[in-house]
Parts: sequence; C-alpha cells; structure tokens
Amino acid sequence: MPNYGFICEKCNHTFDSFLSVSDREKPLNEPCPSCKKKKIKRNYDDVNVAVASDTTMSADKATGGRWKHLVDKIKRKTPKRVHANLDKASGLSGKQWRG
Repeated sequence: MPNYGFICEKCNHTFDSFLSVSDREKPLNEPCPSCKKKKIKRNYDDVNVAVASDTTMSADKATGGRWKHLVDKIKRKTPKRVHANLDKASGLSGKQWRG
C-alpha cells in the first residue's frame, strides 16, 4: 500500500499514513496523532512530481491524445510551485525526453 502525507489544519502537524490506492482520495478518518483533532487534509508540499516514459512513445500516443487533460487534472491536486514543471511536461512532443 502506498504511503501518503497528511497535515493537521489545527496544529500543522505532518504525518504519513498507508492507504490503499482506492482510498487515496477519501477523507482520512483518523485524528491527528499530535492534537487528536479531525482537521486532516492531504499534504502535497512534499510531493515530488516525476514524469517518466519510454523514449519511443509520445505522451499523447500513450494516453490516447489526452496527455494535456491528464496533466491539468494533476495540477488541480498539487501545489502551485510544481505547476511550471507540469506545464513544461504537458508540452513535450514525444521526442527523446531528457531529465
């Protein structure tokens, strides 16, 4: 199971919790380990966004032409500080990608 980061809106305590992929978008039903309040939200500040692909496959070909749509969907759930990198990724043409 993947490990997801959370933050308490009451005391700003950050912590991780293992969730199944199917539960990752559901609200966390456990209290903050520090203050015991249930003001918990996902913490995207420490998320490292990485895009990897087979260099012979274009992003649009792999996603059926929906690459930009998928990147826009990711942007809605990530901090604004990573949006520039996502915008750059959404413009990749399928030529050999270099990190």
